[in-house]
Amino acid sequence: MIIFKYELRQMRNLAVAWSIAMVVLIFLLMPVFASIGRSVGANSGTQLEQMVSGNEFLQAVGMSAEFLSKPIGLYGFITGWFFSLAAAVLAMHVGLSVITKDFTGRSTDFIYTKIDSRGRVYLEKLAAAIVSVLSVGFVYVIASYFALEANIPEGFDFSLYFLLSFSLVLLETLYLALGICIGVVWPRNRHPLLLAVTVVFITVVIGTFATTVGIDWLLFLAPPKFFGGSFIATKGSYESKYVIWLAFLVATFLSIGYQVIRKKDLITV
Repeated sequence: MIIFKYELRQMRNLAVAWSIAMVVLIFLLMPVFASIGRSVGANSGTQLEQMVSGNEFLQAVGMSAEFLSKPIGLYGFITGWFFSLAAAVLAMHVGLSVITKDFTGRSTDFIYTKIDSRGRVYLEKLAAAIVSVLSVGFVYVIASYFALEANIPEGFDFSLYFLLSFSLVLLETLYLALGICIGVVWPRNRHPLLLAVTVVFITVVIGTFATTVGIDWLLFLAPPKFFGGSFIATKGSYESKYVIWLAFLVATFLSIGYQVIRKKDLITV
């Protein structure tokens, strides 16, 4: 537990800062978007359909007129295309840096050979990263509920809110696992934040392109598209194929990381 506690202390300030930032932003943005949702909902169905059909961006991100006509629809939009992407960057950055900092900081000889087995060190680092990253996600889920309660007095569908907000936690889990896997395979990366932003941006571009040209199989390479707000609102659930695929990817990335770190060359930069 020594490594776990140490890493958790190292990540504490980052997790607290991100949690505060996301809470403040959701309480600042929710009144604006709730107001927009009510005004949009006041338009006739034809006007709203024309607005959505004439907006290439809304079509690319999978927004429907019916979904956007409700205040919680706008919540789903900002969660899926702002907060979730920010949380994905955080998760991947943490996953990368929890491994790469030892190689670039020349501490691998001590960390991976002097205390516990490499596998044990990897698992404790993984556990600390999971606690740190997912705590930010759950803080957002809770803060979102109170923000919705305060700004949608007419009430909202709790199950829809939970599915929309919890998708952020699921994306965090995937990008964290990907970050750790890449960190193990390419540990001498001195710019983990830049790499995290780049990877998340690339997956967004892939998803937008796949939706625009209609290549469905390409969506499996675009995690931000796994949990479309319109689909959730219509079906009342996630698409099972993407949930299964996400679970498979998380298990695969973490397994690769575990197997590689046990045999990794510990030469530092």
